[in-house]
This record gives sequence, structure tokens and C-alpha cells, in this order.
Amino acid sequence: MNKILASVIALVVVVIGLWQLLKPPVPGTGSVITANTTTKNSTGSNAPVASSAPPNSAAPATGSGSQLALHAVVPLKSALAREFEQARQFKQFYDRYAADPDTASAELKYFAGSAIETCAGRGRGMGSNFGNSGGSAGSGLTDADRAKFKTKLKDNDPANAQRMAAFERVNQICEGFQALNLTSADATKLFREAAAAGNPGARIAMAAEEYREQSRAAHGIEERRLSEEQLTSVRAGLATGDPFAIQRAGALLSWGSTQLTERGIGPNNEPFNVRDLAPAWTLAACDRGANCGADTYRVLNGCAQLGACGYDSLETYMQYNELPPNAYANAQQYRSMILDAIQQGRWDWLGIAQGSGRTVTIAPQIAGRPATNNAPSYNAPASPGRPS
Repeated sequence: MNKILASVIALVVVVIGLWQLLKPPVPGTGSVITANTTTKNSTGSNAPVASSAPPNSAAPATGSGSQLALHAVVPLKSALAREFEQARQFKQFYDRYAADPDTASAELKYFAGSAIETCAGRGRGMGSNFGNSGGSAGSGLTDADRAKFKTKLKDNDPANAQRMAAFERVNQICEGFQALNLTSADATKLFREAAAAGNPGARIAMAAEEYREQSRAAHGIEERRLSEEQLTSVRAGLATGDPFAIQRAGALLSWGSTQLTERGIGPNNEPFNVRDLAPAWTLAACDRGANCGADTYRVLNGCAQLGACGYDSLETYMQYNELPPNAYANAQQYRSMILDAIQQGRWDWLGIAQGSGRTVTIAPQIAGRPATNNAPSYNAPASPGRPS
């Protein structure tokens, strides 16, 4: 009898020990998100903080498989790019373009187009949040908006103040756009002009737009791969190392097309899981200087809507809120591979080498017949530092 009891106790101890080792970390209250919170790294930029530990928890031991490798952050090259990534409101970029469109630079056109893309008719801080509670168009949150959000909060939750501050921030970015009669066509026009002048992010944005239009009449995997011309634009954009180009290319290759379907990636042409590849592109953009700090949209929105507050970077938030441990570990490997491929021009590692485009011609759509409704949809992505 004593032996049986001892065996049962030992089994219980083992189970408890395994649970303690395998259970996911729970973020604490950590740093408070306020309307002015921004986590800086050693470079002084709003780039990812090196620690992957959640608030108030110890970082995993180096080499454990869950500890991210330290990645050098390349600061954004232009003052305008840095300003866009750290902006609280996007309308200022459209206003600058509109003030003198004839002399606007390709970069300004790209950011003005990105602002329209995010905010025209579907931006955060608009639609159901604005204009339906007695406020004027584009005037910002009303007291009724705030009261409605407060009904989602738990009574006496210590994170409520953080969630409310984050809610204010994510609804601030598109203020003023409802007063403008702008559509996605206006964003496409600016992207086209910026792409013609060589802007890398705009070139990939236009490749994605062209692909989306062409794929409406496509059938099957092969017809829905990117064309050689579109792949040329993607390679040219990535070759600059521009973080906005990296993020857009990642969305197009991971979710927006069938370019990599039934194919492998990396030096050994290995199969992959898109769940692991997509976040790797986001992290690679962080390494190239995109704003991936505590003030990014995903981090703020996760705090506001989910109560997941106190994270010091987008990467930490992704690791502990979005990705299972194995997916995060795989994303780390793909992240390094993506950056190496861009640096070395090894486009075959990314599945976009010359000659890897579609090998069939898309049949023209018959007049009067609706386009196929099963073509993949592509929503142009936001950079890590702005709403999606």
C-alpha cells in the first residue's frame, strides 16, 4: 500500500513539474502604456528591444531555443521615413503632398499613398468609431465612443488605464480623413507615380495591385503565381533593404499569392509553413529599421482590445501572444535567412528568382461573365509601425 501511495505521489510531482516547464509565460503589468510611451533601444530608435521576455519575467537561457538571437538594427535612412513610422496621425503626409503635388518627392507620394491606403474609408479610428456618435467627420473620438469602449473593460482591472490610453492612440492615427473624399484609387495613383520614380515600397505595392487584378481571371495554383515582371519589381524593391518593401513583399509572398505554393525556400529548398514565414518577414523588416517598439499599432491594439498590455516591443508581443513556441523558433530561422538572401541577392532562397514566375498564360475574361470569385484576396499590408 505504501509503495502504491509513493508511486502516485511521485507521478503527481512529475506532472506538476512538466506543467511548470511547459506552460506559457503570463505577462505582468510591466511598463504602463500611456499616450506618450515609446520604448527605445540602444540606437535611440523605435526599433525592437533585444529582450524577448514578457513584462516582469526572466528571459530564457541563451541557446534554449526560445531565446531570440540578437539582431543588429539598421536605422531608417531618411528623416521622412522615421517621421512616418513615429507619427501619431497620418493626415499630415497627405496634406504635404496635396499642398504641392507637382514637386512632391517619390518618397512623400509613397507615404501619402500609404496614409490613404490605411485611412480612406476603412482606417482605424473611423467608420463605427467616428461620425456615429454625434461628432463631426474626422473630429476624433467622442465621449460616446469612449463610454462604449469602457463597457468592454473589466471592473477594477488594474490594466484598464493602460487599455484606455492604448485605445486613444489607435483611434488617433486616422483623424481628419473622413473629411476628405479619398478612395483606394487615390492611393494606387500615388503608388504608381512613386513606383515610376523608383520608390521600392511603391514598386512592390504596384506589383501586388497588378497581381490582384490579373488573378481575378486565374484558375489553379500555376496561373496565380506572380508574373516575371512582377517578380522583377519585388526583387528590385527588396534589393534596397527598405523595411517597407520587405514588409509588403512578405505579405504578398506569404498570404497574397500562390508564388510559393508547393515549393521550398532557403539554401536547401526546404518545405515551410506560411504560419512561420509570415512573421519572419515582419521581424526582418524590424531588423532593417522599421518601428517595432511598444508604440506600434499591433502592440497598442492588443493592449486595448485584448488586455495584453506592458510589452516592450512588437517582437515580444508576437512571441508571447501570437506565435506558439515552435512557430516563433522557426520564424527566427526564416528571419535570418530572409535577411541573408536579400544581402546576397539569393532570390532563389525566397522563391522569386528569375524564371520562377508563372509558366502559363491567363485566359482573358469573357465579356459579360463575372470574374472567378475564388481568386486570392490581397490587402496591402501596413508596416510594423502603422495600422493594418
